[in-house]
Amino acid sequence: MTTELIIEYCIYFIIIVIGILILCLMRRKNRLPNHHELKTRLEAWRQQLNDLAVLNENKPLSNFDFYKKLSKLLFQLDKLAYQTALMAEKERDMEISEISLILEGVLNALEPYKSGKKQNDGENAALRAASENVVRAIKLTEQILLRDKAYKARKKI
Repeated sequence: MTTELIIEYCIYFIIIVIGILILCLMRRKNRLPNHHELKTRLEAWRQQLNDLAVLNENKPLSNFDFYKKLSKLLFQLDKLAYQTALMAEKERDMEISEISLILEGVLNALEPYKSGKKQNDGENAALRAASENVVRAIKLTEQILLRDKAYKARKKI
């Protein structure tokens, strides 16, 4: 009787520990990035976009390859835009909201090129314009980082 009770409690304990581990992993996965991580992700995305533009200029990609690479980039951008929208709502920050709007604009501008239809080198111009808009978002992120640094300096005093 007591061994059955001990075994039952051990099973309950293991179930609780596994549940807590799953919750910790879910929390880590759904965590919003901080401002520095946001800047890093934006720079990495812009670099990937520039790499796609250079690759497409040097040796035009087939429709399928272009579709595949652009779809991957658009998925990452959609995730970034969603995360920045959540950050703006959580922090009630208009500059982060502006970054989110810029990213959504880039997403909407690149979406037609996802179909893979070549439009007389029009996609390269769209990729360059998108890269310039992401540079604007990166500059806003740098301003946010400077603002955070000044706030921390004032808070120490």
